[in-house]
Parts: sequence; structure tokens; C-alpha cells
Amino acid sequence: MKQNISFEESLELLRSLEIPEIGSEKVFLSDSLNRVLAQDIVASENMPMHCTSAMDGYAFSSKDLSLFQTQGLKISGVNKAGELEIPQCNQGECIKTFTGSKMPEGCDMLILVEHTQEEEGRLKILPNSPIPSPNQWIRQIGENYKKGEVLLKKGMKITPFEIGLLAELNYVFVPVFIRPKLAILSGGDEIMEIGEEKRDNAIRSVNNHLLKAIAQIWGAEVHLFPLMQDCKEEIRKQVLGALRSCDILITTGGASKGDFDYVQEVLQEECDMCFKGVRMKPGKPVGFGIYKDRTYVFGLPGFPNSCAVTFMLFVRIVFTKMLKVSFDALIPSFKARLIEDIVRADQRAELRICDLKLNEGRYEVGFWNKKTLQSSVINNFCNSSALIYLKENGSDLQAGEEVDIILLSHLLYF
Repeated sequence: MKQNISFEESLELLRSLEIPEIGSEKVFLSDSLNRVLAQDIVASENMPMHCTSAMDGYAFSSKDLSLFQTQGLKISGVNKAGELEIPQCNQGECIKTFTGSKMPEGCDMLILVEHTQEEEGRLKILPNSPIPSPNQWIRQIGENYKKGEVLLKKGMKITPFEIGLLAELNYVFVPVFIRPKLAILSGGDEIMEIGEEKRDNAIRSVNNHLLKAIAQIWGAEVHLFPLMQDCKEEIRKQVLGALRSCDILITTGGASKGDFDYVQEVLQEECDMCFKGVRMKPGKPVGFGIYKDRTYVFGLPGFPNSCAVTFMLFVRIVFTKMLKVSFDALIPSFKARLIEDIVRADQRAELRICDLKLNEGRYEVGFWNKKTLQSSVINNFCNSSALIYLKENGSDLQAGEEVDIILLSHLLYF
């Protein structure tokens, strides 16, 4: 087991894991929102299948353009959207054609209704109206997509826009990855569950509900277990019980070096721990291991901020690997202008919660609404916030300098 490793090394260890993809299932289209595709979606036909009018107008042949401009064209019919037959347009004629209609045979031009007028049974172009180019306002065969084209890739998350495309492709059932099962064990004698009567020297359980909410945004199937008490053998029973029913186990608290921090002892005794301790702030006590080559285990710190940051940065990697989500820009980093000084009191890599705003199209960050930067101040994460990424062994920063930031929205959504 590696100990006290750098933040970059911890990320690389997780990124290099060979994690088999989780199984797949088929769900109704309406139930596929926010799920992850388990296979490529390929077009079974061209769209559109025929040349189609993109506007309401009159279809005619470019060979008749001169005649149209001088004498006008005979209107030979009306072409509605949804008609099965493709109408025939003869020389010297035009056909009124509506948006979504198949283009008449022999027509390669469409003039908009508002640019024409009827005079004695013939259609003429209004003076000073623009003359369309051939195929202007006409959707070509396969313009949206062509038969055999990969439209959605395996590992993509399904948003409302993918729902629309899948509906167009007539997918009643959609192949998606099974939701990874994530178990959360929090505890300590000083922790009390929400809804319990307040006790002196006790604090409300925050971590389990906070992490559950994040994991649900990711699309996990989350199981909250009863709070653990500071009894090593009881903790062992709870840990082993949770390990039997999940793909990823998260423990929070009991990860430091206190006399009653039994959780880390149990994890080290029952799991093959890969690393314990990362040179980062917040989150130094974080640990990661594997149970029987099938369950991934994270021991996270007990303070809510440390817990949330390490969860979003580390657990997200394993979670998305199970779903074969692309790792491009796994932790998207942007530049922002610092509007107040930063004094470094620690040489560890730091992910400092900050206020975020857009000013003339550019991100600006500072700490104007933040309380003391302690790991227990969960309200620091509320409102418009981001993480400033300060590399290990960095120096103080002055207002006006550029800093790297990680948007919380890019850690919550993928």
C-alpha cells in the first residue's frame, strides 16, 4: 500500500485501473433519461429519406428560371407534407409545396411564398425579391444523418436531446448500462441521524445524504446503511455486509489517526488497499482499495467538505470507468482571474472552494461570500462556487493573476 502520495499520483493510479464494464439492460425510452448508453446507436436509414422542402414555397426546375422571371409559371397543384406520392412537375410549371413535403420530381428550386404573387393563374416573382439558388431551402437526402452513421456513442449520458433523437430513430427500448450500486457507511459516536432528537456534543449526519445526492445525479443506485458506532467489530460486520451488496463502498469518517478511528483499520484488514493518505487539502486521510477483485472501496474523511471533494474527484473516476464514459477532460480545468490575494499556509496540493462569477465573458474568483476555509463549513459549497486548484509546493498568489479552477457542475455532471 502506498502512503502519503501526491494528488497527481493518486489520480493516475485510479485512471490506470482496468475496470470491467458493468452489465447492461434495456429500458423504455421514457426511463432512459440520465442513463448511460451501453452500445453505439447507428442510423438504420437516411434522414431525410427524400429531398424535402425546408420552407413554405413553390417548387420548380432551375431550367424554368428565366421563364419564371419573365412570364411566370403555371401553378399545377398543391403538395402537402405527409403525402405518399411524389408529384410530377412538368416544364413551365410550379407546385405549391409546404414545409416537410417531398420535393416534386424534376424540381431543384424553391421560392418562398412571400416572394411571389399570383396574376391570372400564373405565379410571378415580386419585384426586388431574392432569387433562390438551386437546392436552397431544400433538405437533401441524408442531410441529418446517413444510413450506417454512428449517431450516439457507447458511454454517452442520455439527455433530453438524445431522447429526442432516439424517438426519431424509433427506439422503444434503449440499451443502457446497469446503475452501479453504491453503498455509503458513515458514522462515529458523535454523529446523529437527521430526525433524531438533538444530543449535546453531537452533530447531524451530513456526509451520507450529501454523497447520496451527488451519486444520484451521476445515476448510481445508492444504499444508505445505518450509522456506524465506534466499535471495531460492529464496524467490521457493517462493512462486510455492505461489501456483499455493492459495486462501490464509501465509508466516511474514522480515517485519521484517532484512538477510535476503527474504520481505516477494518478496511486495511479486509481489503487490498492501494493507497492511504494523499498530499492534498482538503482530503489528506483519503484511502482506496479493492475487495476480492470486484468491489472498489474508498475511505473518505469525516468533514463534509473533505468528504465531498474527495468523492467528486476520486470516486467519480471509478464510477465512470464502470460505465465506459470517455475520460477526455475528466476534471475540466478553466482559467479564472483572481480578484483577491491567496496566502499559502500549506505546501500540499489544494482545492480551495471559492466564489465564482462571470464578468464580461470571463471567470473571476475570490472568497467574498466564504466563511473560514475549514473542511466542516458545508455552506461554503452553496451558491455559485468552484474549486481553485493550487499545485503542490506553490507560492502565494496576487490579485489579478490567473488560476486554474474546476467547476463543480463538471464534477456533478458528465
